[in-house]
Amino acid sequence: MKRFLIIFTAFFLVFSGQAQTISLAECHEQMRTNFPLAKQQGLIDLTTKSTIEALMAQYFPQFRLSGVASYQSDVTKIDLNVPEGMPAIEIPTPEKDQYKVYLDVSQTVFGGGSLGVQQQFARAEAEVNKQKVEVELYKLQDKVNQLYFGILLADEQLKQTKILKNDLNTALDKVKVLVKNGVSLETNQLNLEAELITLNQNIKNIETGRQALLEVLGKLIGKNLSAETILLKPERVIPKSNFVRPELTLIDYQKQTLSLQNRQLAAQNVPEISLFLQGGWGKPALNLFSTEFEPYYVGGLRFQWNVSRLYTIIRERRNINTRLKMYDVEKEVFQLNNEIEQTQQRSKITQLKNALKSDNELIVLRSKIKETSQIQLENGIITSAEFIREANAENQARQMKTLHEIQLMQAEYDLEQIGTSSF
Repeated sequence: MKRFLIIFTAFFLVFSGQAQTISLAECHEQMRTNFPLAKQQGLIDLTTKSTIEALMAQYFPQFRLSGVASYQSDVTKIDLNVPEGMPAIEIPTPEKDQYKVYLDVSQTVFGGGSLGVQQQFARAEAEVNKQKVEVELYKLQDKVNQLYFGILLADEQLKQTKILKNDLNTALDKVKVLVKNGVSLETNQLNLEAELITLNQNIKNIETGRQALLEVLGKLIGKNLSAETILLKPERVIPKSNFVRPELTLIDYQKQTLSLQNRQLAAQNVPEISLFLQGGWGKPALNLFSTEFEPYYVGGLRFQWNVSRLYTIIRERRNINTRLKMYDVEKEVFQLNNEIEQTQQRSKITQLKNALKSDNELIVLRSKIKETSQIQLENGIITSAEFIREANAENQARQMKTLHEIQLMQAEYDLEQIGTSSF
């Protein structure tokens, strides 16, 4: 029974201790899902829905309840002089205090399409706001890339540093035997032990830096990443031929919004025709000479045209056209900068590929020199300080290759991130 418990415990520890793995694509997806900024797009949709519903309500009859109570200094009086012998005619005089409560109902028959354009404008404005969020998320994606490749570089640095540590430990074990046998000086042993302490410090610093990068990455993607988290090396990126930068799409949406503003100006300068019905209770009602509270109603066709809008429409359209040209210039500048970035990035990729070729040659040479130095150290031909120098030189060559590999991988992803410069 005891043996079974030991086996079960070991089995549980092995499988419960499996490290968490995550890919760059998963980080992008988690960031877009969990980062607070992404929630704004849903809120924009809700706001737009409410705005359009409010505009749709204007298609229904509009009701307005009003009341008036007034007192006036004078009223209309009619005095008739009738010939003698004829009966006198008394025309009632309106009272100076007057009251009226009425309900006004109106239904637009023709509004020049203004409401329809306003709905289109609300949707277009929502697309602009959502695209602004998309631009910010795209910038965050670049930050995720920087952190991700920074962690990959730290992993490779740890790997190479631990290889160097193993080489020095192997050399130290052999030097201890030589010192014990009186064949080598104790300073050779002390030099190796001191170098190992320095290496352990470097390993600790790299691990601390890696953990800091993991914590920042975890906050961006909304996920807890432990120190044991393994980041998978991304596959070679394949550039998307039909990809368009979100900044360019934003400019396009902004131009569409301005075009709708032009249409809205035209719709606002069209006469509005509506049916109306007013019903109420007042003293006097429609009969001005009545001194009693009476119900009344009035119905008909109403024509309205805000002619004063014609004073400003030319200036407003000129302003819109100027802003459209400004967006064209902004787009042109962005495309030019984009092309410059692409050229610089391609040049960087070529340089890194060339550097990797020489890195491989340098590592072969440094490895041979280190192996020869190790044999010379064991035979007492060189000191441990000289061996450490050659071991560090080989490690430096491997570290540079690792750096160039990660930089090349990141440069290829950065080139994809830059995207195409035209539609």
